[in-house]
Parts: sequence; structure tokens; C-alpha cells
Amino acid sequence: MSVIRPVVAAALVALPLAAAAQTPIRIGQTVTGRLTVTDQRFSDSSRYKMYAFAGNRGDTITADLASDDFDANLLLADGSGNTMARNDDGGENCNARLTYVLRDAANYRLYANSSAGAELGEYRLTLSRGRLRAPADSTCRGFGRVTGMIRVGQTVTGTLSADDPKLPGDSTYYERWILPVNANQSFTVDLESSDFDAYVMLTRGRGDKLVDNDDGGGGCNARLVYTTRDDHPLRIFVNTASKNQSGSYTLRVSEGESPTEPKGNCRFTGAAAARPAAGGPATAIRVGETVNGSLTSADSLYPDNTYFKFYQFTATAGRPVTIDLASDDFDPVLIVRGDDLDESIIDDDGGPGCSARVSRTFPGRGPYRLLVNTTSSPERQTGRFTLSITDGSKPVQQSGNTDCQARSRGAGAAAPTAPAGGGGTGSHAIAIGQTQEGSLSTNDVLLTSDSTYAQPWTIQGRAGQTVTIDLESDAFDAYLFLRGPGVSGGRDFQDDDSGGNCNARLTATFPQNGEYEIVVNTAGKYATGQFSLSVTSGSKAKSVARCSRSS
Repeated sequence: MSVIRPVVAAALVALPLAAAAQTPIRIGQTVTGRLTVTDQRFSDSSRYKMYAFAGNRGDTITADLASDDFDANLLLADGSGNTMARNDDGGENCNARLTYVLRDAANYRLYANSSAGAELGEYRLTLSRGRLRAPADSTCRGFGRVTGMIRVGQTVTGTLSADDPKLPGDSTYYERWILPVNANQSFTVDLESSDFDAYVMLTRGRGDKLVDNDDGGGGCNARLVYTTRDDHPLRIFVNTASKNQSGSYTLRVSEGESPTEPKGNCRFTGAAAARPAAGGPATAIRVGETVNGSLTSADSLYPDNTYFKFYQFTATAGRPVTIDLASDDFDPVLIVRGDDLDESIIDDDGGPGCSARVSRTFPGRGPYRLLVNTTSSPERQTGRFTLSITDGSKPVQQSGNTDCQARSRGAGAAAPTAPAGGGGTGSHAIAIGQTQEGSLSTNDVLLTSDSTYAQPWTIQGRAGQTVTIDLESDAFDAYLFLRGPGVSGGRDFQDDDSGGNCNARLTATFPQNGEYEIVVNTAGKYATGQFSLSVTSGSKAKSVARCSRSS
């Protein structure tokens, strides 16, 4: 960020020789340091550390100051503190570089400085002889205007106004606060306002997002919880969920982890739209339309560690519609928000299987926001989904859908369903007393929770009937699990190595009459190959040998 700071020159001229500690540096040397809250300040409140070196008349020197924590600013002065040169963004990536021909054989000073008063953090200072090649790109991206500093345990008040910068992606005003932290420190950030729908984001120095939140503080207030990995200072973005909103706010950072509202219930008057993921516009979907999409790790994250993606639609007042969200990769949750709704509508298993469904008549045209989301267990589920809106009403399971049986292997990802049609992912069936040969391939369902392929086989079961299922393969480490009516998941309905030699053996008793699915799966990521699947009546002994197959 280029900054014109004439006040600094005056400050240096008046700076006594012994006003700050001087650290020696030699030409050809690189030193590292850190700006802290206890460092000396210039008259613009920016902090600095001072370095001293000896130079000869006619020497050309180049000084570089680089930091990922703050926007670097570098000053060169004579031994009395009179400014001779300065630079903000002459290096690459908001780093500072200045080149100067020394006029006298004398002692000189270099000031490692930040561009904003509240900025802190680590830096690297290099003093070289001669003139270095100019950087390919000296544009500063990532750093920017800083409002001030807030520490854990403090509360500050402020105002978002038309004088503040706007995020280019969505035309929302923001202010940036520096937060000093310790390593492995847990804290809660609350942003509250009665003037706008609060949105708060936590980033690293260069703007890399760590976590964000819209309505986790209850109502339209924002709350995020975070635990640091290191002691690099962080940046809090005070922002709004809708464009051009402004007004007063309270920002508070508290020690420890406070509870959050996982799927906030915001009815902010005049809010144009909830903040879409990644700052872009919400994707429009029309009644009668079906869209296919994917939840990825690049999408926004709720406090309960579930990803979400925004869509928006317009309804016909007084006319019922049905919204369906289905996925074979994750357990879907559908959230509907609108300014004329008394509360957010949240559904988990209201549709067929594990699908989510909302069917209702909306009071107005909207627009209404649809959030494609997942259950919180396992955390951070991703994968493909289908979202559709149809005209008219459809039945909705009001108290949970017993057809939805989650897979409890590993993090607990949902089991796949057998796709219809032919090809490598066509339907497969097996009967008790049969052995079937098959092949697991890249055409089968990929479980994004653990990157393994899965192939379901249907089997008819009778309540109280005990069977043993064997899955053997020389190509992969076999893993299998069972799903169907009355099966709640868990260790009783899955197996890895009980068949010996890395083969799977599962003995199970069908809880009810009906159709079940045996899912052929692997213990290793992306494994494929030939296998043998057999089902016999009764139980068989399990092998206790450890799987030691090298492949």
C-alpha cells in the first residue's frame, strides 16, 4: 500500500541519537526481527526497530524489508536521524526496497517499519551492496487500510460508513482490525450491530481467510471461534452481509470458546441478501429448474465445521413449491431464509432416503436464500449434489426419515446408493448361498469423505436371519458394510480384516424383512480391482490376524 507520510521525516529529524536501541547490521547481512507492541513509534503511531551500519562514500546499497505479517515500510537516515530515503512497496508483494548511493563515509540508520500504526509481526531485513534487479511486479495486494488494534479481552466500538473501503466482489463496506495472539490460543470474536446485518472474517496478514461467520452470534449478529497455531498477528474484518450497509458496531474478542448458533436465524429489516460464499453473487435457481453442484473445501464454513453454498430463488406468493436437495456424497441439510419468514427453515431428512426437502407456500415473492449444507457429523463433508425446485406440494418426513442410514466408517460418511442404469455403476444383486465375481473401478461411486470407491449389491433379508458376508480381493485391502431397514450403522454392520489376509468378513443378523445393500469398498484410497463376494447362511469365525499385505 503506497503511503505518503511527511510526518515521518519530521519525526526522524527530531529523534535524539539515543532515543531507541540500535542493532548493528553489516552490508551483505540478513537479519530477522519482530515488531511488537512495546517498540518505539513514529509520530503516525507506526512502530519501528532501528539498525545501524557503516558505509563509505560512493557505496551503492540496497535494503530490503519483507514481511507476511504487515505492509513493510523502510527508511534510511544519517547518523543523526535525518531522513535520506524511504520506500513502501518497491519490493515484491508489498515488501519494501530502497537503493541509495551514500554521500559520505559515515554511520547510517535503517528503520524497519510498518505502514499502519497497529501493524505488528515478523520481518526479514537484508542490506546488500550494489543495485539489485527491479522486481517483476511491485503491486501491493493483500494488505490495506487498518482501523486499529484490538486485543483478546477487549471491546471496541466503531462505525462503518461510505468513507470506508468496499470489497470489490460484493460492494460491502469493511474495516480491518489487527489482533495480536499467542500460539495455541482459543478466542471468540463477536460483532454486533443494530444498524446492519453483521458479517465477520478472520484472516492472516496478507488476507488469507481462516474462518468467517454471518449469524453465529444469534439474530443477525456474527460470532466466530478460533484456536491459533502460531503467534503471528491476525486481522479481523468487520463487514456486512449485504451491500452498501453502514452504521455503528461493537467488536469484542473474548478468551476461550463461546457457543455459537450453528445455523443462525437472521431477520434483518431491509437486508438485500445473505452473504454468498466467497463474496460472489448467489446463484439463481428458478421454480421448475434442477441444478447440479459441488460442495468443496473452498466454500464458506459454519461454526459447526460444515460447508455451505448459497442459491436464491423467487417464489409466487400463495403458491406451494417443493425444494429438494440430494447427494450420494454427503448427508444434505437444506436451509431456507427470507426477510418475511418468522425463522429460518432447516431440514435434514425430509425427502427420500437421506435427502432434504422443504415443501411449503411462501408468503411473498422473496427473494429467498437457499443454503446447501451438510450434517455436522462427520465434519467438513464435501461432494456432488442436486438441488431442484418444483411447483406444488410433496410429502415431507416431519420427524426424521428411517430410510436414511448413515455409514459410520471413519468419520461417518453416508453410504452410497446404487445408481440406476447400466455401465460400470449399474445395479448388482446377490442371494444367500451365492458367490459373485466383480470388479471395483473408477466408474463406481467415489466417497469424497475418504477417497475410496464403493459398489452396492442388493440382497433380500428376513428378520432374525443371520448371514456371513465375505469379500476377498488380491487387488485391494477389502472393506465392506451393510445398510438397509433397521440398520443404524456402527461397528456391528461393517468390517475390514476379519476374513484374514486383508479380506473382509461380516456376520450380521437382519433386523427386519426387506431389501438390504452390501457395499463393496476398500480400506485404501482410490483402490480398484477384481473381487469375490459371497453370502452364506449362519455365522463364521473371524480371523484375528493383522493385515500385513504389502500392497
